[in-house]
Amino acid sequence: MAEKIAIIGDSTSVAGFRPLGLAVFPVAEPADAHAIWPEVASGAYGIVFLTEPVYAELAEEIATIADRPVPAVTVIPGAGSPGGVGEAKLARAIERAVGTSTLIREEEA
Repeated sequence: MAEKIAIIGDSTSVAGFRPLGLAVFPVAEPADAHAIWPEVASGAYGIVFLTEPVYAELAEEIATIADRPVPAVTVIPGAGSPGGVGEAKLARAIERAVGTSTLIREEEA
């Protein structure tokens, strides 16, 4: 079983993860992650964290491995990113699981 953990994102967002033992893959631009993706998606890593901009860039590639048990792909906010990708992914997963959207936005409450 793959026990290694990888993280891909801008250098500011991922720098602090190296001392924790994660394999850190800093990219200058989200598009640069396309070159790294085959290695981390090969099954050598059990978990792959992606910053939101990288996740958005790799969405099609991630979809092709969604049914595989390894790697588990998780979205994290990046430094200075506007956010929203992780929340949208969670909302879609909940909607698929229960058949309806259950998230209520603060402005709707």
